[in-house]
Amino acid sequence: MRILPKAYSWRKGALLYRRIRYRKGYGVHSPFVFALITKVIEERCPYYSFQEIELMRRRLHYEERQVSYRGRSGKPRSRSVGEIVKREAIKPTHGALLFRLANYFRSKHLLQLGPNMGLSTLYLTAYAHDLRCVAIESVPAFAEIARQVFEEKAKGKVDLRVGSYAALLPDALKDLGKVDLVFVNTLYEHQDNLRLFEQCLPYAHDNTLFVFEGIKANRKMRDFWKAVRSHPVTTVTLDLFALGIVFVNQRLHKQDYIVYF
Repeated sequence: MRILPKAYSWRKGALLYRRIRYRKGYGVHSPFVFALITKVIEERCPYYSFQEIELMRRRLHYEERQVSYRGRSGKPRSRSVGEIVKREAIKPTHGALLFRLANYFRSKHLLQLGPNMGLSTLYLTAYAHDLRCVAIESVPAFAEIARQVFEEKAKGKVDLRVGSYAALLPDALKDLGKVDLVFVNTLYEHQDNLRLFEQCLPYAHDNTLFVFEGIKANRKMRDFWKAVRSHPVTTVTLDLFALGIVFVNQRLHKQDYIVYF
């Protein structure tokens, strides 16, 4: 007889508690954060570009070309493009949130560490044509798929660079000059996350936001999220369970929020 519930039920229980306790900005006294929760995070209105991006996802799902790469454990793997996209690409709800964040803050200088097949990049850059976006991908097989996606669907030019995040980030930051929105999905090199975050800080400003994917994915990511929350430059953080949003605006009071998403 099973006494302890299955692992996934813990996640369902945590999400149910968040839904009851933290939805619609309950208990949030900051006008800035309350507006962000109610107007951006909890908004569910579909935008015209979402359908095109999801059609691209569906097309990739049916692509049977085999691709070899190293998994998160470091072991070599071989899967079809469709399987990789299903396992690794950003979820539609997360992609839609990236679009709403970029649109709400009118972010023009975008940096991605780990675009994972490029679907997240399409969401980030869909709201305007006059954006600068640098995307760094450490897995060559993923970069190959992302390049195909950009050629077919990207509204503007995406500067895709392939290689180690740590090696390529300094030049990417210099080329951008500043960063308005940084999206980090680096589960394949999560050991460097804190250093990557700190490298971006000199190029950040009061309206810069950082979005981190997979903050609860494993112990190292949970430790990383704790380190970011306690960082002296960090002011407001929002824990969305699967995603973390960070602001470094020194005009905001330092506060950590839990948000149902």
